Amino acid sequence: MAEVLVVEDDSLTRRFLQQALEFGGHHVAGAADGAEAIALLDAAGKFDCVVTDYAMPRADGIDVINHAQGIDPTLPCVVVTSYRELDLAMRAVQAGAVAFVPKPFKTEHLLTVVNGALRRRELATEAMRLRLLAPMLERFTLVLANTLESKDTATQWHANRLVHLSGRIATHLGLPDDQRSAIRFGACLHDIGKVAVPEQLLHRPAPLSAEEREIMRIHPVAGAMILESIDTWQDVRLIVRHHHERYDGNGYPDGLRGEEIPLGARIVAVVDAFDVMRSGRPYAAARPPEEIHTELERNRGTQFDPAIVDALLAVTSDSDFEVPLDGMPQPGLLAEMTDPQEEVAAVNSLLGEVRARARSSA
Repeated sequence: MAEVLVVEDDSLTRRFLQQALEFGGHHVAGAADGAEAIALLDAAGKFDCVVTDYAMPRADGIDVINHAQGIDPTLPCVVVTSYRELDLAMRAVQAGAVAFVPKPFKTEHLLTVVNGALRRRELATEAMRLRLLAPMLERFTLVLANTLESKDTATQWHANRLVHLSGRIATHLGLPDDQRSAIRFGACLHDIGKVAVPEQLLHRPAPLSAEEREIMRIHPVAGAMILESIDTWQDVRLIVRHHHERYDGNGYPDGLRGEEIPLGARIVAVVDAFDVMRSGRPYAAARPPEEIHTELERNRGTQFDPAIVDALLAVTSDSDFEVPLDGMPQPGLLAEMTDPQEEVAAVNSLLGEVRARARSSA
């Protein structure tokens, strides 16, 4: 239920506006002119929408709108005015009003316009919240991923390198900002589902048996389940779930093939394999650059999307094929961390709950 301020110097019209908005389920306060409205608006955060007349004594609708925008740029203002003042109403729109309702009006029309303005405000507020949250969220996911990597292998910064390289490929492909962010998060958390895998398998220095491989294969599904409660992360969940699919359809968990596999998952599949080959694992030594080149070319169109292999080769240089230094993040990632151990310890306190949830879901 929204808090709406109605600003109208004609008492009958003001009362009608208030009753119409109350009928629509809103809480409504009234102001008899622009100056009174400005005084009420000084209580920052009190109102969710302003419905104002244009021509009023002491202060007009534009004055009200300017004051409202100065207090809260996301506060929607709707102008109610007669047809003969339409040019003035347009000036109000230019000043920041989101819509106007011509007099005479019907209750249904007024409510449609006001509810639309309120919805736009919700979307604007959510977009701003996500913009502010994104740096913190990326930092958290990197810490969580590195904690998981430290349990899995000695290459603690594997996730950081995947974030960095996936971002370079996404930029090379000209993807929009929101898609690049989802790919970076997906690269960061691609193996989060390994919390559902017994640790003795994660540390096994020898090849796994067929039964053990089947256990290991639960981690993409478990990882997607862990992230399912984050409503805005559908693209991230798809990357986590499908980063072990193969371009020829012989991957897991769903046997997707070609462009059925989400683009982000195809990118992470290539950079994950690339980083494993250049840095090694307990069961496999790091490979020299020429072998990595050969393996990437050999698996074009079978394991990997050929276009993503081309993009990887386009954004990397010979130095990128060298074995990365363990424990060293890529430039620009986690550089602001003053005490990573404290943050890792904080994330560790959450892993017990995450592990239990993943195992029960798998």
